[in-house]
Amino acid sequence: MTAQRYRRIFAWFNARPAAKQALRLCQSGSVLAVYLIYLGMLTVLAWQRDARLLPVVAAPAFVFLSGTVLRRVINRPRPYETLHFSPLFPKNTRGKSMPSRHCFSAAAIAAAAWTVCPPLGAAAVALALLIAGTRVLTGVHYPGDVLAGLLYGGAAAALILAILL
Repeated sequence: MTAQRYRRIFAWFNARPAAKQALRLCQSGSVLAVYLIYLGMLTVLAWQRDARLLPVVAAPAFVFLSGTVLRRVINRPRPYETLHFSPLFPKNTRGKSMPSRHCFSAAAIAAAAWTVCPPLGAAAVALALLIAGTRVLTGVHYPGDVLAGLLYGGAAAALILAILL
């Protein structure tokens, strides 16, 4: 993505306040929905004393912690830093763009949900993709940041779950 492309996208949304508000709701709502799926799934597993509870907690936790360390080590600047524009919705974070934490967390949760209930996992995958799209559209991540986050989160969680389950 180029600065000019981001500016065109932002101009389109700024000229359409309802679309901009819908994008903001999609951005925050998709993140909230993924975490509610995860919390609900953990609650059911705990209630049923299901042996999958520990692996379903451990895999996303490992992905979150290791991914956070990875993004600090890589410390890639965000698009608004390198291309000199303001993101669609204000954000002050510097660096730590690759991989996207929102994306690797959502992908890890989706992998965990898939092992418990595939339809729930499919819903979480759809939400993870929506999160990725909104992170790019709003100018806080490059497409590669969200793709790396989705791949890392999904693959690492699936591997851990395969080992533990």
